[in-house]
Amino acid sequence: MLYTLDKASEKTLAYDVLVDRVADRVRDKDTERVSDEQRQRIQIALHHTHLPKLEAAQIIDYEGETGHVQFVGGKLERDLLALVGP
Repeated sequence: MLYTLDKASEKTLAYDVLVDRVADRVRDKDTERVSDEQRQRIQIALHHTHLPKLEAAQIIDYEGETGHVQFVGGKLERDLLALVGP
């Protein structure tokens, strides 16, 4: 998710777009797209677990009203992303 946000223009994505991109990254390589059930699990996990924790750590900014998620991490976070890569 962080890698996806970091590579986005202006480091910001709409929540639904972020869910779609994360789903594309975790989908089984043999399938064309993720199932609706798998996408819903990703959406719930992002909304209830990952986004709140990353926002509390000041790595992202999640605007619930607009649905925009923005990567605001600093040098350390970018260095870590470079290590784990796509």
